[in-house]
Amino acid sequence: MIGIVDVLLPTISLSIFSLATIPALSVLRGRLSSHYRLIALVWALIPFTIAALGVLHLVFEYYGIMDSQPFVRVSLVRGYASLSSSFLIDSVSIYMAVVYLTVGAISYLYGALYIDLGRKLSERYLAIILMVTGCVFAATFSGDLLTLFIFWEASVVGSSFLIIYRRDPRSVEACLKYIIMMIISSGLIVYGLSIIYGLSGSLNFWTVREVLMTISDKRLLILAFMFVAAGYAIETAIVPFHMWLPDAYTAAPPSSSAFLSALVDQASYYVLLRVLIYILTPPIILNWPLALAIFSALTMTVGNLFAMAQSDVKRMISYVCVADIGYNLVAITSVKPLGVMGNLFFFFVGGMTTALAFMSVGVMNRLGIRTLKDFYGVGRKFPLTGLSLVISALSFSGIPPLAGFMAKYMVFTAAIEAGMAWLAVIGVLNSVLQTAYLLRLIHNMYAKPLIRKIEGGEPKILLIPIYMLVIALIVLGIYPSLILDLIYPVTKQIALLIP
Repeated sequence: MIGIVDVLLPTISLSIFSLATIPALSVLRGRLSSHYRLIALVWALIPFTIAALGVLHLVFEYYGIMDSQPFVRVSLVRGYASLSSSFLIDSVSIYMAVVYLTVGAISYLYGALYIDLGRKLSERYLAIILMVTGCVFAATFSGDLLTLFIFWEASVVGSSFLIIYRRDPRSVEACLKYIIMMIISSGLIVYGLSIIYGLSGSLNFWTVREVLMTISDKRLLILAFMFVAAGYAIETAIVPFHMWLPDAYTAAPPSSSAFLSALVDQASYYVLLRVLIYILTPPIILNWPLALAIFSALTMTVGNLFAMAQSDVKRMISYVCVADIGYNLVAITSVKPLGVMGNLFFFFVGGMTTALAFMSVGVMNRLGIRTLKDFYGVGRKFPLTGLSLVISALSFSGIPPLAGFMAKYMVFTAAIEAGMAWLAVIGVLNSVLQTAYLLRLIHNMYAKPLIRKIEGGEPKILLIPIYMLVIALIVLGIYPSLILDLIYPVTKQIALLIP
């Protein structure tokens, strides 16, 4: 039987170690300075190991009862389910927990190796990564809109510290823009939730869904949906609410950009997926797919057009993240089992690809290589980092046999299956555009001569997390069934939601 401790064990372990990180590592840095980086890595290994054991336990417990109980609901206080926080365990939340655990651990490893651990704020940086990861786990298992909102906003607050870590004018400006946009989004979400609570008398997913299905006058519901959707659209960076993302990811350290794009971005898509399909299921409650399809087309097109115009490679990758949001929305729009499967597969692959790109660019940035012109000839001078950046670019473009190909294939096929072939065509054209400007980067790296002397070599230790992601993208591209088998049970759940 799945209990509250089983659900919250990853969050509890990561949060406790987050709170203990600052005093513990501060003391250890003074006494064992020569081995401090190794200590920081071992320190993080403990909560991630506990979280992994907790997730593994949930996997075995859930898949043992999945056929008879596809949706497991657990309340914080028994007997008062309507008044307490509740949590939901199903194949989607279990899968996302595996995703967060994988990309979170690799991103933490890169961050601990990349940042200067001699800085006083380094312990806080590592602590925030642990705390944000724990909050994302709790938000994923949330079974009511209020619990989801609280834990998600906590992760957003922690993310702002990761953006401002450098404390230079650019990072301060980007962080302020990020905070202002998040405050606006929070206000919109709270106002929308207040209307939903007024209509249903509850914020529990299933109670809200059942009540909203019986409402004949949908006008207030549409208003509430507009506020909630607009709030989460800002946090997800859907065009035209995307302005904060390129500035934030460009100004943040590459380790922060990799972590945020791999974990927090994917979690924001999951939140949108959960609210739209599991609560506002079309056409039973609201028929929203066409509106979302328009935003999907707009987001991927604007993201790719702006990426093509960038000379700073890190900023270009930031706009690729915006375009990827559009691809994710294509899958959500289909509201079909294949679409949800494609969306979940894209979460994992997209998170790993963006993290790989930011990690590779971070190595280049450390060597003073930032613009497209700076990248002339660096592929030959730094072959290992250059190859990893090429792998990420080809995966972004959907070139087989990398995992990005299968992710885009499933997304566009789902759009066609849902009767939105026009959206699939726009997606394919955007992929061609994306391939064009990424090939320009690869051309500069290998076909152009090196134009300036670059001091230093590739930091080999940073290549460890980088090539963990490279191997994952290649393996999942050749054997996508390794992940698709884990996602397949979702199709039965979607059939229960949408007759």
